[in-house]
Amino acid sequence: LTVRVKPYYLFQCDPIVGSEHFRTTIAKGKEIMDGLRGHTSGFAVPYYVVDTPGGGGKVPILPDYEVSHDEKGLCLRNYEGKEFMYPDVVATHGTL
Repeated sequence: LTVRVKPYYLFQCDPIVGSEHFRTTIAKGKEIMDGLRGHTSGFAVPYYVVDTPGGGGKVPILPDYEVSHDEKGLCLRNYEGKEFMYPDVVATHGTL
């Protein structure tokens, strides 16, 4: 960002001959992304994507922060692993 370049994509290396030394697991890629989120400005966090085989295009690998969802609301996990309840209700005037 200092040099006015936004890191837009972090690509999972394609499984092609000769790229083995560049490849990592998806789990390791997610671990790298988890290390960026919450500790780095949102502008500096790229999308982690896989360029799907057969012309399927780029697909983002997104974190799953939703723990559960029921009639009481949504339980969410933040980047530190802490869980928070968010009420998923439509309030009428004066009820919140």
